[in-house]
Amino acid sequence: MVGGGSVAARKLPELLACEASVILVAPALSQTVRRLLPGLEWRERKFQSDDVNGCALVFACTNDPVANAEISNACHSGGIPCNRADAAVEGDFIVPGVIRRGAVTVSVSTSGQAPSLTRDLKQKLDAFLGPEWADIATKLANVRGGAPIDGAITHPVLLVGAGPGDRSLLTLAAADALKNAEVVIHDRLVSPTIMDLIPQHCQKISAEKRGHFESQRQEHINSEIIDFAKAGKRVVRLKGGDPFVFGRGFEEVLALEAAGIPWRVIPGVSSATAVPALAGIPVTHRGVARSFAVASGMAGSATNQDFPKADTLVLLMALYRLDEIVPALLRAGYASETPVAAIESGGLPEQRVCRTTLAHLRAETARLGFDSPTLIVVGDVTALSA
Repeated sequence: MVGGGSVAARKLPELLACEASVILVAPALSQTVRRLLPGLEWRERKFQSDDVNGCALVFACTNDPVANAEISNACHSGGIPCNRADAAVEGDFIVPGVIRRGAVTVSVSTSGQAPSLTRDLKQKLDAFLGPEWADIATKLANVRGGAPIDGAITHPVLLVGAGPGDRSLLTLAAADALKNAEVVIHDRLVSPTIMDLIPQHCQKISAEKRGHFESQRQEHINSEIIDFAKAGKRVVRLKGGDPFVFGRGFEEVLALEAAGIPWRVIPGVSSATAVPALAGIPVTHRGVARSFAVASGMAGSATNQDFPKADTLVLLMALYRLDEIVPALLRAGYASETPVAAIESGGLPEQRVCRTTLAHLRAETARLGFDSPTLIVVGDVTALSA
């Protein structure tokens, strides 16, 4: 391979995975390629025509068409197949995008005409083909060999973060998971625009979890997830924000582990940082706040007496516990005039922001009729204005 830049970085891992003996010719390497050096031989200089001698394949991967043509000509003189990254039609072979899941191999190609499209298609297929396909292939191979199949094929349960509410803040991985789901068990606060991404044929089940109100018990939700997964369904547990930030996501992971069901988490944009940002409030700012802490305000009076120390304090699910929280913060040394902000329905079209002080927080949110979900930010950053 000639060239040590981004093209080489894309092609080298697959060659090394196939246990190819690779000689890399380049005067300099990118950091990505440099990390691969233990698995190859590096000739730290410009290409010389005799570099191709004895090679089975040659890849011309420089960013100079003239140099790539020189490499190709040297290969033709020696009867060696050459791949030209800059001009596929002038090379002797092309390299498809490859996705591997155990015995499952999927190849994607645009015949070298549109490499960017090949990469895009590969990324989409890579998101769709989870690690369970390796297990599926193994089970089917056993069946073909005469072994009885051991129950339904179990797909991993996907714990997906829906972000703060705005559909445009959903990750691409989360959107792909929803499009491929057969069952989605979703939190009440997931926005309708995100729910619209779920296919019509998919079964949608509300977990009806709402802080401070009667909700389904977590044990019941765990049982639903496990039952659908055991039935061979592609299950998505769709949670607001990030599954592992006050979403009880790891409780569901522990239940899945106990049931022997595979799982994967797809992180979401956490409302702890996204909602203040969408309200124009930075949780850190040079000269004002160099640290921030996030805490739940839902646990009750026994817990809401002690909060982490930081320049900025972000409180989730705290609106209905302000009678406990505000006095606790005042006793902890916060001044009554400490700037605070309450943000209702952050990330949604109906978002509202109340900027006030710690002493007036309860009265102002009550006067404005704030309801859940409301996020509270305590600290001098809430007094900043652009």
